[in-house]
Amino acid sequence: MNSVDYAVVSKYVEDFVGDGGKLFVSTYGKSLELGSQGVVPIDPPRGRLLELVARMIKPKRILEIGSGAGYSALWFLKGATSRTRLDVVEFNSVVSDEFEEVMKEAGYRKRIHIHLGPALEVLPRMKGPYDCIFIDADKDEYPEYLRHALRLTRPGSVIVADNMLWKGSVLASHEREGTRSIQEYTRMIFNDKRLSSIIIPLGDGLALSYRIK
Repeated sequence: MNSVDYAVVSKYVEDFVGDGGKLFVSTYGKSLELGSQGVVPIDPPRGRLLELVARMIKPKRILEIGSGAGYSALWFLKGATSRTRLDVVEFNSVVSDEFEEVMKEAGYRKRIHIHLGPALEVLPRMKGPYDCIFIDADKDEYPEYLRHALRLTRPGSVIVADNMLWKGSVLASHEREGTRSIQEYTRMIFNDKRLSSIIIPLGDGLALSYRIK
C-alpha cells in the first residue's frame, strides 16, 4: 500500500468543504498575519469538523484554550445554536483584540467572553461544566490543559485538541519543542477510562475525545 501524504488528503477534503465564505477567508488571513504572535490557524477541513461537533452535540457552553483571531470560533458558532455561549482563554492581548473585532463583525460579540491571561493561571478559576472544549495553545502545557478540561466537563461533553501529529514529530526519533507533551496527552486520552478517543489525521491531526463517564 502506498504511503499517504496527509497534506494532500486535507487539500482533497478542503476542495469539497470550501472556504466558509468571505468572513472566514478574511479571518484566516488575519490569523496568518498574526503568525509572529504565535497564531497558526486550523484549515477548513478541521474547521468543518468543529462545526459538525457543534451541530451534533448542540452545546450550551464552549471553551477554547487559545483563541487565535477567531477562525475556529467561527466554525464552532456556525454549527452551534443561537443559545450557545463561547468562552476563550488567550494570554496575548494583541490576539484577543483581533478576536474581539472578528466576533463583532460576525455579530457574536454578546455571546463570547474573553479571559485574558496565561491559561494555567486562568483555568483554575473557571467553573464548568462545558459541553465542548477545544485545546489549541502552548503544546508543552497540553497535559495540564487536559486535566483542567476533565474537571470542567461532564459525561456527554467533547474535548478536541489540535496539532496531535505535530508535523510528524510525534513519530520521529528527533524531538521538536512540545513533542513529549503531545505524546503524553495522547497516552492520557487513550488510557483514561472516562474518555473514548480517536485521532483524526486531517491537517496536523485532531484528537476527539468523548466523555463516557
